[in-house]
Amino acid sequence: MKTLKFILFIPVCLLVLGVLNWAFIHLLNWTIVRTNLWYNELDVVFFVLLAPFFWGVIWGIFKLVAIGTAALLIPVSPDKNFSLYTLGILSLVNCLALIVYFWVRDVDYSWKVILMSMIITLFIVDFSASIVLVFSKKEVHGFEE
Repeated sequence: MKTLKFILFIPVCLLVLGVLNWAFIHLLNWTIVRTNLWYNELDVVFFVLLAPFFWGVIWGIFKLVAIGTAALLIPVSPDKNFSLYTLGILSLVNCLALIVYFWVRDVDYSWKVILMSMIITLFIVDFSASIVLVFSKKEVHGFEE
């Protein structure tokens, strides 16, 4: 059974992170379109008041997804160290791929695009790190029981 967990852990992690990447990219692309509309239609004061709330909701959703991801991966985790290193490497690759995707998507780098890309980069780094951190905290409690 332990061997099966070692064999299944990496594909399950790749599948879960692949689905999360797909959802993350589509949701952030949708928010970029909405935010671009806000840039053009809203007054700057309203944008400054609404954009942090809007992006904060998106950030909160993906923090909850990170906790859910950790909870889903714990049952298939074969070994604490193997799981943490594997998930850390996969999260790092995921993080770098998403950052490159969002920084090379637009040719016209205005201050708006740079600001949104920097905020999205912070979301991505925080999301990728939180998967590993939440998993490591849950992992310790799961193996001690």
